Amino acid sequence: MKFEYIKSTEEAKEVLDKLEKEKYLYLDTEVAVKNFNNIDFFNDKIRLVQIGTDKDIFVFDAFFIPEIGNLLKPILENKGIIGHNLKFDIKFLKTNFDIFPKVVFDTMIASQILSEGKDERHSLLAVSMREAELKLDKSQQKSPWHLESLTHEQIEYSAKDIEALRQIFPSLKEKLNGIPTPHKSTGKVKEIFGIENAVAAVEFTFVPQLALIELKGMPVDKNLLKNMLTETQSKYQRMYIEFVRNYGVDPFSPAKVANWLVNKVGVTLPKTQKGALSSQDKALKKYEHLKEVQQLMEIRTTKKLLDKLKELNEHIRQDPFDSKTVRIHSSFRQIGAPTGRMSSSKPNLQNIPPELRILFRPSKGYSMIVADYSQIELRIAAEYTNDEVMINAFKEGKDLHRFTASLITGKTYEEITKEERQLAKAINFGLIYGISPRSLMEYARNNYGVDISLKEAQDFHDKFFEHYRGFKKWHEETKEKLSKHRQITVQSLLGRRMKVSRFTDAVNYPIQATGSDMLKMAVNFFGILKKDLDAYIVNLVHDEIIVEAKEDITVQAKNILEESMKKAGKILLKKVPIEYEANIVKNWAEK
Repeated sequence: MKFEYIKSTEEAKEVLDKLEKEKYLYLDTEVAVKNFNNIDFFNDKIRLVQIGTDKDIFVFDAFFIPEIGNLLKPILENKGIIGHNLKFDIKFLKTNFDIFPKVVFDTMIASQILSEGKDERHSLLAVSMREAELKLDKSQQKSPWHLESLTHEQIEYSAKDIEALRQIFPSLKEKLNGIPTPHKSTGKVKEIFGIENAVAAVEFTFVPQLALIELKGMPVDKNLLKNMLTETQSKYQRMYIEFVRNYGVDPFSPAKVANWLVNKVGVTLPKTQKGALSSQDKALKKYEHLKEVQQLMEIRTTKKLLDKLKELNEHIRQDPFDSKTVRIHSSFRQIGAPTGRMSSSKPNLQNIPPELRILFRPSKGYSMIVADYSQIELRIAAEYTNDEVMINAFKEGKDLHRFTASLITGKTYEEITKEERQLAKAINFGLIYGISPRSLMEYARNNYGVDISLKEAQDFHDKFFEHYRGFKKWHEETKEKLSKHRQITVQSLLGRRMKVSRFTDAVNYPIQATGSDMLKMAVNFFGILKKDLDAYIVNLVHDEIIVEAKEDITVQAKNILEESMKKAGKILLKKVPIEYEANIVKNWAEK
């Protein structure tokens, strides 16, 4: 393997002139990191930038080329870029050199799409072995990249990653294009890389957008966070001491709590699969009227809030433009589930309790826009099953929970009470995903606070499928396929494929995956349509988009966000009208 190691501005200029005619480039970086367990995208420095063509490999040493950012910017921002886990490289290129590649082919994301939910590894090492039987030596990955003089082994190691990308790209591209999908890709990803697969095009376009979301960070009121943390800590300590003093039991010892609940409080507890008594909150729901149980559940809730506040506080970074605001830069896993849903960590910004959303406020001079799709899972499900009754209800602008309540109770739509609508909510979300009457009874109690008997659950189950025949047909056909085959492949309306062996997954995954596809498409459209507006997405939670925008262009940004959500929805939903809501708010808790 041949490569050139570039250490001077003159050499760099000469080499980069040769790259002008290339349609796309292979890219990787090596970074001088102080702590590999806590990589700092704002202070750690890029050491090497490796760029390859189908013929050549060039390794640029940024420590010896002061103008490297200015030299690379026009090349990397105007070519297609092929890389592995490119979100990492894009974030460093943006913070180090203000370089932001927009059109990418990410081999890690490609591998994840092709896995169709199988439990496979997607590191460059694993993908190179799987796609090209190439054995990479990654022993130099965490070597000291900050040293003034790098070893030949380090430089060669960096070049080998480009060679790996060259070998796996054609295979991944061919496999992606070999998947039949109901939609075909359009835009730059298709034009530059020849990608036909619509799911891949959406995911690749989303990579740079997600890098920006992580870099921007979610704004948090610093003083409010500090006060809430102090108050919650004091409250928890008081509650804990009082609980132990009154009942003589540690509220966070499962075995002792279960024994106390049964022998002292007099409740009946179910057993776990391992035979131990379960004292989880859902097992205690029916005993919430007891003072002891109320106190136990309250102390647990307070402890969860305290733990979340501590987690948030550990990851704050001062906003450089606003002394009252700190920012939290979470790490998102772009494909965190087989359905394409994202996951968030360090800290998790997708599981913020409602009580803590008030902490998240825009920085000075900015506003926050909170937007989400209305009853989107049910709309997708209606489209997916072609259920005429549900489709017509949506076309008539009806609230589906109220509509379902009228079907199962026999009352008119106008007569439905708040409690009946809440019950219908449990029925809709439970039964479209195939849960049994017994599970519906537990689901309604644990998630919606509605108590129904097994007989009532069975009756509601029967009436639901009596009226929504499209769902009944879909469920029956799915069960039949699963009985014939150990495993079947389901797909979203965009064409994302997932292998499933359980019935509940088979009817859940396509709906959830379509929602994931729609959200990512909306984000991509917003990134394109907003152009240079000072408005940035700062968080994503399943069907919710949170934007921070300069106050004087907030209305314009809101309109663009709504247009983006509408555009994404109309591509995937042809029969069911799409509805969404976007509000300008003072904090995330408002809607």
